[in-house]
Amino acid sequence: MKILSGYASVHGSTGEIAQFIGQILKEHDHDVVVEEVTNITSVSEYDACILGSPIHGGMWLTEMSRFIARFERDLVTRPVFFYITCIRVLEPDGYAHVQENYLYKAVLEDAGVELDQVGIFAGKLDLDSIDWRERWTLSLRYDGKEDLESNNNDFRDWQAIRGWVNEVLARWESPDG
Repeated sequence: MKILSGYASVHGSTGEIAQFIGQILKEHDHDVVVEEVTNITSVSEYDACILGSPIHGGMWLTEMSRFIARFERDLVTRPVFFYITCIRVLEPDGYAHVQENYLYKAVLEDAGVELDQVGIFAGKLDLDSIDWRERWTLSLRYDGKEDLESNNNDFRDWQAIRGWVNEVLARWESPDG
């Protein structure tokens, strides 16, 4: 199976996740292309797509929205799985908040994404690599209960990501596909 591991990324963290996903798929003998969505000119050659974007400023990246809109007609004809990364999943009830507020369900459904297979993962926050505008956006959404520096870390759970990819693979390999 030829699979696209497509991603949008601001600082490279989601791109690293896409590479990791690509490696897992290769371990299962799939032909995988890992590519930033802005560089993709067609999805017709792929049997399936796994797409990912961070949440940035309260929404997934514009590049991902444009990609989905551009290839919507092709995406509905193949399995598509989607994941997002967001530091807010670390907060109490953060996972539910992200699921409720940051998944644009109509867009995903129109693109053929099965919503029970959307992955939601904590991301990476490197305060030294973000500019003042990003810090301002973060501060607007920050609840102030902890020292912000305590969130300056890599919170990506590689085992959880591997588990989600294995669930996706199991879904593809099931008779119901």
